Amino acid sequence: MIKRLSLCALLLASATAYPQVRNIHTKKNLTMDTVQQNKAAIIRFYEQTLNHRQLEDVDQLVSADYTNLQGEKGPQGFITQVLALIKTFPDARWTLTGIAADGDKVFVKQQMTCTHQTAYLGTTPTHKTLTSEGTAIYTFKNGKLIHHEILTDRLGFLQQLGVLPADVTPPAIQEAVYFIDKFTVPAQAIAEFTERMNYNRGFIRQLEGFVTDRIYRHQEENGQCSIVTVATWKNKVSLDNAKMRVLEEYKRIGFQPAEFYQRLGIKLDRGIYQAAVN
Repeated sequence: MIKRLSLCALLLASATAYPQVRNIHTKKNLTMDTVQQNKAAIIRFYEQTLNHRQLEDVDQLVSADYTNLQGEKGPQGFITQVLALIKTFPDARWTLTGIAADGDKVFVKQQMTCTHQTAYLGTTPTHKTLTSEGTAIYTFKNGKLIHHEILTDRLGFLQQLGVLPADVTPPAIQEAVYFIDKFTVPAQAIAEFTERMNYNRGFIRQLEGFVTDRIYRHQEENGQCSIVTVATWKNKVSLDNAKMRVLEEYKRIGFQPAEFYQRLGIKLDRGIYQAAVN
């Protein structure tokens, strides 16, 4: 009797165990399916939405809960910067040079190619072909995009435009660091922003390790202004020390950068670059 009960218990345990195994595999397959669907959505975004300008498709990709580092929200917030770029470089095309997906994220290596057909940042059209390499991370939730971050080679792009010299590595400044900010400033905020920018420029010029700074502007038809500032520092140590001094100055005068940008509707994109050694 004991043996029969043991056998029954074993069979019962097996019967209840197999459904659990099947559930685990089903869940895993669903997860893998979701990952592949997210990856396919990004491929369609580059091929159809960007390259074929099917911009109306963005509503199918982007969640209403989407937000980016500039605080822009929803499908319209996602596509705003793309529209501005396409307006400036109408023939821009994107190529995926690498793509991988894991969990709720899709990782991309991309290359953008375009022709310098219109005035940009004070430069006259050269009709040269420009390229910009970059990486991007797209985050999904429930099948739709809720966040993304892109890092591009801004230094190289500005050099191709002629905004910066092609050779930025003379022996005296091989360790130089370039602190590059791009501000998108609404028309009504330009005067107040310029006043603040001039104050900051005057302050950093007094700091040890400062080499030079340059300002580039591009005025849009709607009055909005794109402003790129390039501050050159002797080395990374000098830049790090300067950041601390600037923060101390902000604290002394009671200036809150994040609140300032939000109040005026200013968008900031920042990068720190150092010349590559061949």
